[in-house]
Order: sequence, then C-alpha cells, then structure tokens
Amino acid sequence: MRRLPVIAVVVALTACNHDPPPMPTHAFTAPGVSMALDPPSAPNCKPDTTYRATLNWTVESDLPKTDVRIGSPTGPLFARSNDEKAHEQTGDWVKPGTWFVLLDRGGHTVLGALQAGPQPCP
Repeated sequence: MRRLPVIAVVVALTACNHDPPPMPTHAFTAPGVSMALDPPSAPNCKPDTTYRATLNWTVESDLPKTDVRIGSPTGPLFARSNDEKAHEQTGDWVKPGTWFVLLDRGGHTVLGALQAGPQPCP
C-alpha cells in the first residue's frame, strides 16, 4: 500500500520533466506572430560593435503570455509580456549574431526567433 503514493510522486515528477525546445537554426515566426528588431544591426557595419535596440513583437492570441530569452529557449530572460503587442529596449549589448527567442510561457513553445545581423554594408 505504501508503494502507491511513492509511484504517484515519481510519475508526477517525471511528467513535469520535459525537454527544453530546440534552438532555432534560422529566423522564423509562427503564424500570427511577428518580431522585429530596430535597428536590425549595428549602424556602423562593424561586426564587433555592440549597440542598443528595441525588440517589438506581436502575438495574435486571446491570452498571450510570452517570454523573450537571449541566445536560446533556455537562455537568460530578457522580457515578459501578457499583451498581444509588446516591446522592450536592450542595453548596449546587442551585437551581430545575438538571438532573441520568443516563447509561449504556458507551453514553452518557441513562437519565433530573430537574430541581430549584419545589414548589407556600402
């Protein structure tokens, strides 16, 4: 009889242990989602320059609860929103190659990914 509660706890803990979503390999957005970085790259076209930018995102949903993480779906939390449209300004740390990953907070689903990148330089 004592085994039943122990088994129930083990099953419950196993169910809570889900693998993190995979890291996107290219920029994308799910249907009904948009993301934009302004400016999208360093204004001087130098690859080692860090700069300040504003990330804007929209999630068409009745109950949008989103997180934006840096670098990967499990990276540092950058922003959190409960609104359909949101934005957040970075510090002077964005550089070419920086990933912004938009997640559905409830299901930990990747809704979009955007990479700061070099623009065509003159």
